[in-house]
Amino acid sequence: MPNILEIDKDLYNALVESFGEDALKEKIDDILISAIESRLEQYNSEILKFEEKYGLPFHEFEKKWNGGKIKDKHSYEVESDFMDWEMLEMEKKELLSALSRLKGLKKK
Repeated sequence: MPNILEIDKDLYNALVESFGEDALKEKIDDILISAIESRLEQYNSEILKFEEKYGLPFHEFEKKWNGGKIKDKHSYEVESDFMDWEMLEMEKKELLSALSRLKGLKKK
């Protein structure tokens, strides 16, 4: 049984008027892919700021963090950066996985 996504009736009618009912599913897939790609660009930009600030990618920063080699590790700024950066990396990984699955389904 397929999952059902509810769309506001007015929005649905506007989409059908714009694309036609037959093309709507494909267009929704394209919109979802574009939204995920846009979010990935945003995350990559934010991740780059941390990489520039600390001069290394997250996996190396985390290794130094765990090894106690980060100066002022428990200062508000550094600890906050670590948590934000880690969250961005996890979200990026999840979005890349979702994007891969969605693009794989679209090819079928």
